Amino acid sequence: MEKTLKPRPLVEQLNIGDIVEIVRGPFTGLRGKIVGIDKSRNEVKVELVEAVFVLPITISADDLKVVKKAEKGS
Repeated sequence: MEKTLKPRPLVEQLNIGDIVEIVRGPFTGLRGKIVGIDKSRNEVKVELVEAVFVLPITISADDLKVVKKAEKGS
């Protein structure tokens, strides 16, 4: 029963390919696609979608909000 009451950390709910919005820091409000996840460090590598060129950044999973989950099988 404890598993249902205790919320899972966000980093465990993220998948490669998910679209996320950054909610804290210098990139607040920008959206990106997850290209890598480091669960042990609670960090996610995101490629900003709205940038003119591909700009991968590493950010804490706590600073993200999931906008769209990746489709299964893609």
